This record gives sequence, structure tokens and C-alpha cells, in this order.
Amino acid sequence: MEIWSHDGKLYEASSGYSLLDDAWQYELMGLTGPPGTGPYLSVSIPDATPIGPFTPRPAEHIVIHSGGGTLPWPILANLIRVLDSSGDLVDEARDLSTEATTLPLTLNAWTYGTRRFEVNHFHHDDSWCYELYEVDTRAAENNYIEVRIPDASRNSGPFIPMPCDHVTLTMHGRWTLPWPVFRRFLDAMRAAGDIVECVSDEPTPVDQP
Repeated sequence: MEIWSHDGKLYEASSGYSLLDDAWQYELMGLTGPPGTGPYLSVSIPDATPIGPFTPRPAEHIVIHSGGGTLPWPILANLIRVLDSSGDLVDEARDLSTEATTLPLTLNAWTYGTRRFEVNHFHHDDSWCYELYEVDTRAAENNYIEVRIPDASRNSGPFIPMPCDHVTLTMHGRWTLPWPVFRRFLDAMRAAGDIVECVSDEPTPVDQP
């Protein structure tokens, strides 16, 4: 377990095996504020050999659980770095082609298995926003995720993205989505050039007592 700090707020990052799910889980949760009110995000990697040493199944079987709340981009990016260096993203078939990552200024429909998703992006409240949500779902809740990138130029000219330490990921509702869809969402924003790296986007680790 590690405690990360960003902009005066604390976040707990942990990983461990869930016997209930037969999966290795990476969890990230906010610690600032009343218990249960902070953001929550977990990555669940199914075990191909539950009766033996952990063997991660291919990345297409990984799922993301989002529990609502807002995460700073540097905190999310650090979690992604941990996953990339873990060796647990097996046979991850990322399509980084222009066709896969380009988002025209219209609703973009993505299909993954039998599930359908849409990505919308637009300028709103002095920020450029990216939204990912599922369509044709029986869930009554309005579950979606939103990345907000503040505009450095505001109303004085074309959109200029502020550095990533100003970017946030907001998770609305409680939602489970496939890792490949989530990863493609992140890749599309980077391909658009809207995620501007900071001098250092790594959060500050906090010494634990």
C-alpha cells in the first residue's frame, strides 16, 4: 500500500488478491474528506490459474470498477504506470492507429463485444471535456466518466490545453467497463494532443507511520 499526495489531497493505492473474484486487484481511493465520499477506481485482473500461482488472463478480460468522485490526472497516470510496469497486462492488443484513436467532432460509437459505447468531446465552462458512456444498457443509472482539460486561452483564442496537473477524471455513478475501452479512451485523448505533460506528473509519495 502507498499513499500519494496531490494538491493537498491524499490517495491510497494498493494491490492484492481477491479470493472472492479470483483476481488480482489494483485499487485507488481518495482519503481526504469523510469516509466513503472520495473517488474510487479499481482494476480487476482475472486469474487464469486460481488453484496455483497467479497467472493474469489476457488484458481483454480485465475490467475497471469506478465508484464515483474526481481524480487528478497525475494520480490516474501514476496508477497506469504501475500497471504498465507490473507485467500483469498480458497480450494487451492496443490499436494506436489513426483510425482507432482519432475522434471527429461528432458522437463516436465504439463496439466492444456486445456492448456499445460513445465518446463525446466539446468545449464547456472554459474547459475541453471528453465523455465516455455506454448505450443500449438496461441500467437505470446515468453512469459515465468525464475528463476535463482547462483551457489556458479561455475566450481569447483557440483552445490551448493546460498542463496535465490541472486535468481531472470525474467518475459519475458506479460503473464497470472493459479495460480495453478505458485504455482506448486515454489513448484517444493523448493522440489528440490534449494531454500536455507536466515537468513531473508523478504524485508525491507520503511516508506512512
